[in-house]
Amino acid sequence: MFSLCFALLLAQSLVSADDKYNYFDFVRQWSPNSCYKSNHPCKALPAEINYWTIHGLWPSKDATHYPADCAGSSCHFNTTTIPDLLDEMHLRWPTDYSGGDTKFWSHEYCKHGTCCTDILPDIHHYFSAALKLNRQLDVDKALQSAGILPSLDKPYTFEQLNSAMKESFGVNQATYWCRYIKASNGESKQLVFQISVCITKDPNSLQPRDCPVAKGHSCDYHHSFYLLPFSVLENEIFES
Repeated sequence: MFSLCFALLLAQSLVSADDKYNYFDFVRQWSPNSCYKSNHPCKALPAEINYWTIHGLWPSKDATHYPADCAGSSCHFNTTTIPDLLDEMHLRWPTDYSGGDTKFWSHEYCKHGTCCTDILPDIHHYFSAALKLNRQLDVDKALQSAGILPSLDKPYTFEQLNSAMKESFGVNQATYWCRYIKASNGESKQLVFQISVCITKDPNSLQPRDCPVAKGHSCDYHHSFYLLPFSVLENEIFES
């Protein structure tokens, strides 16, 4: 029964490899909110990485459907095609999961990058575009300008977060991913661990646009959220 349910959910999320996509999800992640008290094994990031990092640039059809693995088993990722990008990628697109950065990049390209070759025709175009977007759409600066700073005990509202996205990127609708932890006092805290700024499907200029509204989401917009500091990870157990 579980396998059947999982297969049905997967079928609802994925569209065929030759189906059109309408925009990109440009997703950044905040490792403290992703890793702290998490069930998945994290690894320690270099000390200088204390900012929002790239998760991926995902061609998407709508809020719940996206093409994936469009090259199938023929996808072969090789970093020799992007030597000029590697230093920036290690800093701005690292993984906090075990397996290493190259494995993470291979996964992102084969699953997502192969589905937007009409706009980004090869590995270099794909990663170069994402890095350029990351420089242009600075999430750290956007949140800091709105007074949303890492804190153990200061909550923020989604109205504040939406205003930060509007003020810095000109969008009325971004997409957020949340998870929940139990604090030492037993209180449940909502953590925003990923933010997507949606991007136009434009071969001449990738620009921010409003994300479609998802019917279901992992965040409770009626309750506050927290942005934990990187210091919470110092006492966590990481894989080497």
